[in-house]
Amino acid sequence: MSAKPRIPKSLEQRLQDCETHLYFLWDARRLYPAQEDRFKQIAAELRILVCETRTNHPLLLKLMEEFAFPFDVQPPGPPFDKQPITMVGWRDDPAHKQLTAEVQAAIGDEQKLSQVLQRQASLRRPVPFREYVEKSLAVFIAPYDYSYRELILAVAQQVGSSHEDLTVEEPLIKMQHVRLAGHQGHIAPLIVFTELVLEVGRLFVEFLVQTQNYEPRYYKQQHAEPGAAADGGGM
Repeated sequence: MSAKPRIPKSLEQRLQDCETHLYFLWDARRLYPAQEDRFKQIAAELRILVCETRTNHPLLLKLMEEFAFPFDVQPPGPPFDKQPITMVGWRDDPAHKQLTAEVQAAIGDEQKLSQVLQRQASLRRPVPFREYVEKSLAVFIAPYDYSYRELILAVAQQVGSSHEDLTVEEPLIKMQHVRLAGHQGHIAPLIVFTELVLEVGRLFVEFLVQTQNYEPRYYKQQHAEPGAAADGGGM
């Protein structure tokens, strides 16, 4: 049987789809404290919005790029204001290994330690949102690094709403037995990351309202404040 023809979605439809999935993500996050299994929906929505794969074109990332809407993730503040954003593979980076060794060697010598930490601070930089998704470190479980993209895909496609696989990566199983800030180890980083994605999404919708006369369904137009949906809910 020949392949069925496909028709591209309009830009307006894609924008509405993106806002809808941001709302679904917000709602799953809202319900998660009382229904911990909502992490499955959280991971699935994050996959749709920000994960590039061979078959998945991330709604939020792609639209941000099409509209030239930049967003940089800033390095951490105090008490980590001497540290850059940690990226996947940092333990194997020769420069990082040397700097770590110098920090350890300088402990006890305040002047020398201050100098080394200032050199470390010079490596700080804002990280573009796509690079942050794909290359920043979400979690380390020896000997494996997971970027946010890798962790989202692992959860969504093995134990999430996208797919319940017959086998699960061993590091994912190990993370399930660790609690971080009250969350399972494979979920904790996704909860923090979800807050970032929702903020980026809010700012993007605000940008569309201001520059494209976009009429949001889940956000109030004035200042793009979270607003009430038709059924009384809202972001």
